[in-house]
Amino acid sequence: MTLTSTDVANQAIQLMGDNQPPVTGLYPNFNNSTAGIALNFLYGTVVATIAREFSWDFARSEVSLVLSGNVAPFPWLYEYLYPSDAAQIWQLMPPTLADPNNPIPIRWSVANTIVSGVQTKIIWTNLTNAVGVINNNPKESVWDSIFTQAVIRLLASELATALAGRPDTAQMLIEVGSSFESLGETRDS
Repeated sequence: MTLTSTDVANQAIQLMGDNQPPVTGLYPNFNNSTAGIALNFLYGTVVATIAREFSWDFARSEVSLVLSGNVAPFPWLYEYLYPSDAAQIWQLMPPTLADPNNPIPIRWSVANTIVSGVQTKIIWTNLTNAVGVINNNPKESVWDSIFTQAVIRLLASELATALAGRPDTAQMLIEVGSSFESLGETRDS
């Protein structure tokens, strides 16, 4: 069975307790129940929080970066748009590596600037035709099991507070969720 946002949300509801009915729909369009409305606000933020916690291998993706059209400030030569599907950028690399066993480190910096009249997150570097190694925030169907459990537990904690104002349950679930996050540090690379 393929894991969906509905499955994750309903597991968090069950873990939270309090006999909440299951939700239907997929993020960001859960049903109009009290839990569904809360999940529409909480789900994406919780997933992004856990996704940024470690460099989860399952979330690794490479994308060619797109120039912003602006002139980069000194000392940088290039300004690229931050990838829209990136939860986090981990590193930059050239399109081809001369020696994959001895890559040269690339200097870069994340910032923000005005691009076409809109404040935009960008990347400054001296690398031409840069490729970004990113966490592309993949769908639930490819999540690691430890990552899934960390999301469920943090989501249950947030729901316990949002739906029932139960800080004792929230604190207990945060502590349990932290143990699953710590397990992520020992995962296979």
